[in-house]
Amino acid sequence: MKNFLYVFVLIFLTSCAGYHTAPKFYDRYKESKKVEAYQLPKFKEPVMDSLSPYTRNLLLDVTDLRYIKINQPDLNQNELLKIEIRGLFRRRFKDLQRVITNDSLKIVSMKVKDNIATDFLAYFNYGPENAILYIAGDMDPRAVREFFETGEHIEMMDAMVPENFEPIDANLKVIEEKNKN
Repeated sequence: MKNFLYVFVLIFLTSCAGYHTAPKFYDRYKESKKVEAYQLPKFKEPVMDSLSPYTRNLLLDVTDLRYIKINQPDLNQNELLKIEIRGLFRRRFKDLQRVITNDSLKIVSMKVKDNIATDFLAYFNYGPENAILYIAGDMDPRAVREFFETGEHIEMMDAMVPENFEPIDANLKVIEEKNKN
């Protein structure tokens, strides 16, 4: 009976372990109302060409990039969403910055394994708006820190919004227009 209980507890714990991950959070909310979401599993040349050389070098080994912006005007639902998002940062993430004010919240963290940053997660909340940028891959932790400190993560979040993407091939419209000129 004890063996059965141990096996049951082990299975239960391993099945819940992946619930609080950025990709699963993205998958749960991407089809919701009042949500802007996109995922770039692999960067295409036009996207890479639009970035600064520094950022392009940082993102060479990126395997996944996800961005989601959730507008939650209901105060109670927004608080529950914030609690769920803060749960994403509990799994071995190291904070680069955490700023909490009366009406806004900003958390920027990375996960480091064997001196390689494997995940970068940035969360911004201002009132009912919640935005998350998730980047996965093999990155230099110092480069990720500089990427954040120079503010290039904000430029990327501002440029890579779903309105700028063609539904068919996910190339940035703005970049296509820039390349034509």
